[in-house]
Amino acid sequence: MHDSQRRKFLKYSAGALAGLLTLPASRRSFAQTVSPAAANRNAFPQGVASADPQPDAVLLWSRVEPLAGEVEPEAVVQVSRSSEFGELVLEETLTASPDSDHTMRLLVRDLEPDSTYYYRFIAADGATSRLGRTWTAPPLDARKPVSIAFVSCQSWPPNEHGVYQRLIRDERTAGADRAVDLILHLGDYVYGLPENPGEAFGPPGLADGVTPDEPAAESPPAMGMAGMGMGGAPGGGEPPDPEDFDLYLADHRRIYKGYLEDSDLQEARAMYPFVALWDDHEFGNDTWQSYTGGRSNPKKRTAATRAWFEFVPQILTDSLSVPGVPNEARDFEQPEAIDNAPMRDFGDGFLSMEPNNLAAILSQTCYRTVRWGAHVDILVTDNRSYRGPSAHPGYSAQNVEDEQSSVNVFSSLSLFDGELLNTLAEGRDADGGNPPETVVINGETVPNPRRNDPAVSMLGIPQKQWFKNALAASEATWKVWANAEPVMGFRFDPGRINPDAGSGFLWTDSWDGFPNEREELMRFIRENGIANVVSLSGDRHAHYAGLVAENYAAETPRYVIPDFTCTTISAFERGPFLERAMGNFGLSHLGMYSRPGPGGTEERVCNLNLCMREGAAAAQAMYETNDLDQALAAAGASPNPHLAYADNDVHGYCVATFDADSCDVTFVSVARPVWDPAVYPEGPPMLRAVGYRVDAWEGGGEPELVRTFTRGERVFGES
Repeated sequence: MHDSQRRKFLKYSAGALAGLLTLPASRRSFAQTVSPAAANRNAFPQGVASADPQPDAVLLWSRVEPLAGEVEPEAVVQVSRSSEFGELVLEETLTASPDSDHTMRLLVRDLEPDSTYYYRFIAADGATSRLGRTWTAPPLDARKPVSIAFVSCQSWPPNEHGVYQRLIRDERTAGADRAVDLILHLGDYVYGLPENPGEAFGPPGLADGVTPDEPAAESPPAMGMAGMGMGGAPGGGEPPDPEDFDLYLADHRRIYKGYLEDSDLQEARAMYPFVALWDDHEFGNDTWQSYTGGRSNPKKRTAATRAWFEFVPQILTDSLSVPGVPNEARDFEQPEAIDNAPMRDFGDGFLSMEPNNLAAILSQTCYRTVRWGAHVDILVTDNRSYRGPSAHPGYSAQNVEDEQSSVNVFSSLSLFDGELLNTLAEGRDADGGNPPETVVINGETVPNPRRNDPAVSMLGIPQKQWFKNALAASEATWKVWANAEPVMGFRFDPGRINPDAGSGFLWTDSWDGFPNEREELMRFIRENGIANVVSLSGDRHAHYAGLVAENYAAETPRYVIPDFTCTTISAFERGPFLERAMGNFGLSHLGMYSRPGPGGTEERVCNLNLCMREGAAAAQAMYETNDLDQALAAAGASPNPHLAYADNDVHGYCVATFDADSCDVTFVSVARPVWDPAVYPEGPPMLRAVGYRVDAWEGGGEPELVRTFTRGERVFGES
């Protein structure tokens, strides 16, 4: 970034603290009487939550529903060491402003380290919230194991498949004090946001570039505009202004309020502290900077950022940084004025310096460090706010400026050669600053669309420097990279069966579309001898375990870090989706197919697992013979030799446990059919649990993945 660009970036980064109340913990007596008349009022319909524990502090959250005539309702928050609240460590009165949709955030300080606390909110009429449980982090020198559950991608309704309930029930069944220390939410907290403000939410999930052949992410039941405190309604009277910021904000708030009324999500937030980051669906689909749905929309982006800050608690301004590395996270601050304008003036990393775009993306800074004892520093990156467009050939600076580019990497089976993606990602820096005039895309020679464009960055130049500094300075045993998208590569080779399908990389919206920066970061980790960096990732709607190469095109790839990817909470699964995409080439059976099952039944099997690990030839042979030995004999070279595990047809979560010697990850897979609590009162059935371990390794060395156990049904395609 040039000096002038950096000054402009830092100018917009310097936001004042907004919406966060910091109070010291103090011992006070409980003076308020809970009114029996208010016992049945649901004054806190979105429940309670806690976030980002520190050794002496934790953030508490709730939202109070005002009574008729109340503009700024008050609520008392109480914190105690016991669930009976016999003795309080804090009792304070908060005022909930309509400016934050009556959400409340309280950073409680001066707590004891590594201690459990209970909390609740009480409205002015005595109506009481559900009970919340949280805890502080251990002292920074404490050498004790850390367990992190990581999840992503929850469509409406979150409890459709009961994944959170599975986690909660397993803890209660085991009788454990707590099963995990944190829930790390890796993004796509909500789906179904409309492209235009105030528009009806139907057909659900077809906004923001989601195409009809992609499974729809349903939205909460529609409320009229009057239900959002706004006048008028779509279909009656004057249509809403398509650039109305207040309507955008009302839409986003309504979605969050609907999601947070879900019982399973509420219970998880009440029982465990969360660490959250975001991905694209908090704003749109395949988003970058302020770009969504084929155009720049800073108003919608700012509204999305503000709603996320209001409803998904996290500590930003007061985050604990790695020693020697300043904390750059900042709470949301509403820009004074913001307009919609096309992207232009692309600087280093493909960052648009257009003032409205900068104001939107710099209204909040959420990359940060969450520290947990001596063993773990969690480095939370923001992979959406500062990234340029991916290496997908449908993007170029010119067509982005002209708003002629709307790329959806999930709508079809478009596979791109790795060398092509690297050339496009490097832009004008390709081939040492001599980019080719033409490139070959799907067998056709065309002018290089990126020949004059800057190289792309996923993290953006300032965040990338912060990330490198934090990696190098951290003295924790494990540097845990909280990553919205998988870092490892995913190559597909259906062209071996049908040449028209081609072979190459599909998911350019992920790190496969930023191979230049992936290689840069992996080389930095290796050359600086940084040991024990582990990526925990989401977004892909499947379970994966694999290794990240510095360069997947190298004759002998050098693997630098492991990457563990969790599947979806409730959004669609990857196997059925790619079944449809490959069906365009007569290859749907490489994704899913039906075969005779026990007792004359028919069973659906996920052949995509085998296709990704062993290749299309193996998956084709499996479809033809239903014999794994014959399939493996037909395999040939694997398109992804670094991919140890793939489970593409399940919902679930993962738990990663770190200690002085190893990182153990358990993949929990939950059955796909809609969970009926009347049939399964103990939670949805678990199909399988699979364990992987990576032992601590020396800096500059290569990690090794080892399967440690399999419980339940084996993944289709494994012996």
